[in-house]
Amino acid sequence: MDTTTTNNSLSAEIIKEKLLSAKGKFVKASWKSNPKSSAAFKDVLLEKHTTAVVQCGVNYANLSSVKIAIGNNERGAVEPLPWGEWLQFPYTILHKGETYLRLYPSQGFNHIPKSEFFVNGVQSTKQEFATYLTPSECKKLLDPVASDISPVFNIKLNNLLDIPEEVEE
Repeated sequence: MDTTTTNNSLSAEIIKEKLLSAKGKFVKASWKSNPKSSAAFKDVLLEKHTTAVVQCGVNYANLSSVKIAIGNNERGAVEPLPWGEWLQFPYTILHKGETYLRLYPSQGFNHIPKSEFFVNGVQSTKQEFATYLTPSECKKLLDPVASDISPVFNIKLNNLLDIPEEVEE
C-alpha cells in the first residue's frame, strides 16, 4: 500500500462494499486520520495510518460490553447518535456532507491496532509526531490511559486506505 497517497472515492466505495458484505465478520482494515497540529505547525501535514481487525454491521446496543455495563448500572441506556444521522443502520452515518463507516475493533488479544505516523508525507516516530500536536492530541496519543481502545470507530469513508481481508477471530 502506498501510504503517501490519498484514497479516492471510487476505491473508498469498493472498500465500503467489502466491509458491508463482511457483516459481523472480522476483517483487517486500514484508514488514515489527520490529528490537529498545534498553531506553530499549522502548515504541516500530519497523517496517522491505522490498521486494525474490525467488525462492521454490528448494533452498538447489542455489544456484550454495553449490555453488561447497563446491567451493572455503569452506564445508561444506549441513546441516539450524538452527531449525524444513520444513512444505513448500523453501517454508515452521514454528518455535514461526509459519510462515515461505523467499525468495531476486535477484542482479540492478538488483534492490537497498529499505527504509522507521517509528517509532510515522510514516515516518523510516534514521539516525533507527537511534538507537532496540540497538547490534548499529544496526550491522547502518548498517554496509555487516554488512548484506551474505543468500543467503536467512526471512519470517514474517504479515509479508508486498504481493502479489508477476512481474519480468524
